Amino acid sequence: MERLAFDTPENGQLTKVADDLYWARFSLPFRLNHINLYIIDTPDGWVLVDSGINADSTAQQWQALLSGPLAGQPVSRIIITHHHIDHIGYAGPLSQLTGAPIFMSEEEVTKARWLLERDDNLFADLVADTYAANGLDEAHCALARSDKGRFSRHVAPLPEVQTLTAGDIIKSRHGSFEIRLDKGHSHAHIGLVDKARGLYIAVDFLLPRISPNISVDMRDLNDDMLGAYLTYLAEASDMDEGWHIFPGHDWPFCKGASRAKALLAHHEDRLNALREAAAQQPITVTDAMGVLFGKVFEAHELYFATGEARAHLTHLVTRGDMTIQPKSALNAPDYFALSQP
Repeated sequence: MERLAFDTPENGQLTKVADDLYWARFSLPFRLNHINLYIIDTPDGWVLVDSGINADSTAQQWQALLSGPLAGQPVSRIIITHHHIDHIGYAGPLSQLTGAPIFMSEEEVTKARWLLERDDNLFADLVADTYAANGLDEAHCALARSDKGRFSRHVAPLPEVQTLTAGDIIKSRHGSFEIRLDKGHSHAHIGLVDKARGLYIAVDFLLPRISPNISVDMRDLNDDMLGAYLTYLAEASDMDEGWHIFPGHDWPFCKGASRAKALLAHHEDRLNALREAAAQQPITVTDAMGVLFGKVFEAHELYFATGEARAHLTHLVTRGDMTIQPKSALNAPDYFALSQP
């Protein structure tokens, strides 16, 4: 992986990263304190890729862009790459502000609407029940119950959304970006690729500094999200090292194939560590969190840490390396044991 020599854009500014592609950076109130957004210049107007969270700071940053460097032409469409709050949160207000339609993949729209339709109290209880099934103690479950509206407080109501499918084309002024859908970080995450120019808006699927969060979906804890992501990384390992990669966090980079190989090795190390832990005795998701992260998390990060630990265990079950033991009691957590040779 090698960082590209672009200046990080300040609030209200854009950095040109290709003839018809621009990079903006918005602030986030989390440990990961920023998100990268991208703007494609097309014959029909600007295409905005992602929106930021629903917050006053986001509104101010969009106003600065729309009245400044984006003022010369209309916004023709808004593409939301996936349902996570930092990407979808301000989509509704941004659509209303610009008059542009929102586009997403069908599965991501479905997940977003499912989350928005959950009552805040019931959703907090669902998270707490999932924590209990993962072996977390009552203090952590209580933390989940107190963290109400973790999705709705950052995501504005979602208006009508049009869908994109793999292979759809966004024609820009100097090329064209093909839509690809990938599973792992989310179910049908949109990436945009201009193969002729070697440009890849990877958003959260290929990050230069950190591994994307790979979590199970609470609707199906046994869906192998990590397996899907590893398949993606294996494919990305054949990418031309000269391609310019535009991620959702940190900074644009090249040598994406090397980065994909490093992430494959990272996850294999994690899987090996879990196998070693389970060789001593069956483990819970809580045990797996200790192996993988070795730290205590607050409410926001705990949600992702538990999901990622379960995703690694689910993948080991899918591969046949582990089994889920029968529950010893109705409310007992799931235990994962090494498969018998």
